[in-house]
Amino acid sequence: MKHRIIALLLVLCLCVGMAPTVFAAATLESSIDVTALQNHGLAIIRKLEANDRYDSVINTSSCVGMGIGGWIGSAACQLLKWIISANPSYSRQILGDELYYEVASTPITDSVSKMPPWNCYWKTRKFSSSEIAAAKALLSSSVGRQQQEALLRYYVLNEAQTGWTKYGIRSEAALLYYCTVQHHGGEGNAKKLVEEVRATLGLSSSDTISSLQLFHNALLTRAAQSSSSVCYSNKAYQTKVYNYIVNVLGLPDGPAVGGGAPVIPFKDMPASSHWAYDAINWAYFHDPQITCGTSATTFSPDQTVTRGEALTFLWIAAGKPAPKTKTNPFRDVSSSNYFYQPVLWAVENGITCGTSADRFSPSDTVTRGQLLTFLWNYVGRITPGSSTNPYQDVPSDKYFCKPVLWAYHGGILVGNEGYSGNLVPGAGCSRAYVVTYLYNLFVLTAP
Repeated sequence: MKHRIIALLLVLCLCVGMAPTVFAAATLESSIDVTALQNHGLAIIRKLEANDRYDSVINTSSCVGMGIGGWIGSAACQLLKWIISANPSYSRQILGDELYYEVASTPITDSVSKMPPWNCYWKTRKFSSSEIAAAKALLSSSVGRQQQEALLRYYVLNEAQTGWTKYGIRSEAALLYYCTVQHHGGEGNAKKLVEEVRATLGLSSSDTISSLQLFHNALLTRAAQSSSSVCYSNKAYQTKVYNYIVNVLGLPDGPAVGGGAPVIPFKDMPASSHWAYDAINWAYFHDPQITCGTSATTFSPDQTVTRGEALTFLWIAAGKPAPKTKTNPFRDVSSSNYFYQPVLWAVENGITCGTSADRFSPSDTVTRGQLLTFLWNYVGRITPGSSTNPYQDVPSDKYFCKPVLWAYHGGILVGNEGYSGNLVPGAGCSRAYVVTYLYNLFVLTAP
């Protein structure tokens, strides 16, 4: 273990020493809070990868993939090597002699400075059902979870070093963005893409990249214009990354000495592992702010939301579009109400028609069925991705059936609603659920 740590430190030192002379002499470590950078990079990959599971093991079309980082092929082998190196006897016991010795003896011929390595036999290796079970057990163990996070932290720092020294990327937000570009496209594609981004921005060899927004906009511009071999197939993913960095992590769009996201003031904020944590951060730091909480120090995640509040949250998340009409069909909505413009906008765009011809019932608690219908109407009544209905209490003749199926198959639902195969569509929606549905719609599933 000691030798491995020393080797990694030497590699990182070498990476710093390769900084081009055209860029400023300041080092990444002296300009960026490295711990915050690693924590944020880990959060991005964990939250936005398709499989946020420590014990994920799947056979792809070409090879095996595993872990919270989505390590594939040779990188999956490298991950298992990291775990084995931390606890050889336990790893051997869980994997069995045959798989253990295969992993331990498989050479990784790429330099360790190029994470993840790809060119070994494992780029075509697939697992049997018994090997999948053994790998799952090791990955989900205490040492397996710790080493997965350690590998991702190392990966984030190593790629940030590359972005800093080779490509002149000079802010934590832009470095995190670059890390995800490299994670999905590989180092070769990342190099070509950054070169094209620099050309699109008109940067000279001595200019640095500090603006995340310009970086992202230039990438999308090249994606729309380019016919080259550079991999742009993940531009939708990169939009999610951009939204996550800005709206959830709250990182500034420019050089950040010391790094770190602004501190949220809520004393009742759930733990970072809670399903609503990222959504509450996003709602609080969103520009314009979706909610400032129920007081200066409380968010009240379990407090139910009224119909007026729910539409206002949606309206703000949509950018506070001004309604074109002044016609108000509801006698229980007046121009002095905070929800006046959101309601007019919602009626104008077919998001709601109220609880009757002349009533909106703004003070009534919004139910799950109603809120999901609001969201479904907002996106244009998209046909659900599948007709499969997992809920016993969502019959096909109810107005909320299609909205629920759209939300279920489209990744809007949290996954812990209801119980025993029920959604409970008539239950009141809490503040935690409302902001999470909006976060899933506007950030995680946004194009």
